[in-house]
Amino acid sequence: MRQIKRILVPIDGSKCSLKAAKYAIGIAKTQRSKVYCMHAISRVPYGHFLDGYAAQMYLEEIKKRAESWFSDIFEIARQKAVSDNNGSSIDISAEVFVNVNSIVDSIVNYSADKDIDLIVTGTRGRSGIKRLLLGSIAKGVVQCADCHVLLVRQ
Repeated sequence: MRQIKRILVPIDGSKCSLKAAKYAIGIAKTQRSKVYCMHAISRVPYGHFLDGYAAQMYLEEIKKRAESWFSDIFEIARQKAVSDNNGSSIDISAEVFVNVNSIVDSIVNYSADKDIDLIVTGTRGRSGIKRLLLGSIAKGVVQCADCHVLLVRQ
C-alpha cells in the first residue's frame, strides 16, 4: 500500500463535510500528509434576476462563510497537533472556486491537478435531502475521480 501524501476534502459547511475534514486530519496526522480543503460555488442562484452588484455581494458572502469553515478546520488541526503531544502541525491549504460549471468536475479536476491520493468527502451536503443514501456530489466524485475516495457518513 502506498503512502497517502495528499488528501482533498471538499467543504460545504455541512456537519457531514466537517466530519469528513476531521477524518482527513486524523489520516494526515498518521500519514504525514498535506490536506487540501476546497469549496466550489457552481453559480449564483437566480443570477439572471440579479444585477452585477447583488451577484457580487452574494459571492462575497459565500466566500466569507467558506473562510469561516476553513478557520474551523484549521483550529481542529491545531487542537489535534496539541492533543497528540508531539507538537507537529498538519499542513493544510484552503481555496474557494467561484462560478464553476460543475462542482463534481471542479473536485475531480482539482484532485488531478494536485495529484491527490485520497478524497475524503461527506455522503450528503447542505441540500438537506435526508432520504437519499448518497448525495449527488459524492456519487459523482466516486464515479469520476481517478484516486481513492473515502465517504464519511453523518
